[in-house]
Amino acid sequence: MNLTQLRYLRGIAEQGFNISRAAAALHTSQPGISKQIQLLERELGVDILVRRGNRVVGVTEPGQAILNVARRMLGDAEILRRIGEEFTQRKKRLVVATTHIYARYVLRSVIKDFMRLHPDVQLTLRQGNPAQIAQWVAAGDADAGVSSEPPDPIRSIVLLPCSSLQRSVITRTGHPLLKEKRLTLARLAAHPLLTLDQSFPGGAAVLRAFGKAGIEPNIVLSAIDADVIKTYVELGLGVAILPSIAYEPGRDRRLAAIDASHLFEPTITHIAIRRDSYLRDYLYDFISMIAPEWDSGAIDRAVKIRSAEAAAS
Repeated sequence: MNLTQLRYLRGIAEQGFNISRAAAALHTSQPGISKQIQLLERELGVDILVRRGNRVVGVTEPGQAILNVARRMLGDAEILRRIGEEFTQRKKRLVVATTHIYARYVLRSVIKDFMRLHPDVQLTLRQGNPAQIAQWVAAGDADAGVSSEPPDPIRSIVLLPCSSLQRSVITRTGHPLLKEKRLTLARLAAHPLLTLDQSFPGGAAVLRAFGKAGIEPNIVLSAIDADVIKTYVELGLGVAILPSIAYEPGRDRRLAAIDASHLFEPTITHIAIRRDSYLRDYLYDFISMIAPEWDSGAIDRAVKIRSAEAAAS
């Protein structure tokens, strides 16, 4: 057994169990991946992948357990590499996984202040949806994640809740909805709507609110980027439902915002870290800049509690 085999296994899972795509992503050959996985199965004495003919369609029950351990081991190996880099080469690096909304609007001032405080740290932003962000943190591919709560809990990560994002309706200036004294879902449903993709809590919250009210919304476009959505609002395709922070009066001069916090549930921001990760001083600083209530002591206590809960379950 070796890390290359475990990396191949993780790569296959990340690419939807498509070995061709995994080979391309890992810059190797499809036969090479297949051979290494077969050697790993032979050594462990169990089938890891479910095969139908020449296709891989998933993992077996023991395969899922092996995949979980492989992700942890690869994450630990990455942490060891970073510790070595930091103390032998004095190389400091911070990888933060987040969504477009948080990178573009929420973290902007935090990142500016952080880079001023730690000019020797190379900061990398990796963008994805909440599920991807949680997986990256769990695998050690990111030091921290900033997003909403992932759809599926992951035992190896600790979530630190902080602020919340309310929603607004974004229209072109002069739109009839701006004359409404109190916006309703029924009034909104009479117009073409633009929303965040359903893989993001903002998009899911919109559908959930309309569903509870028994109203069918006319969603004409969804995207993962709030700036893209606002562009199409400016073109007159409809009105958007977005986190209120995405509306910037100084920049969005052709647009207007209507408070919709009474119509849609807020999104709670969570900072995600691995409970067994090596937390450097500058990561503590980054987290406390986002949420001052999470200082190093509070973070360590949360990690300790989460570790105890995981050990007891």
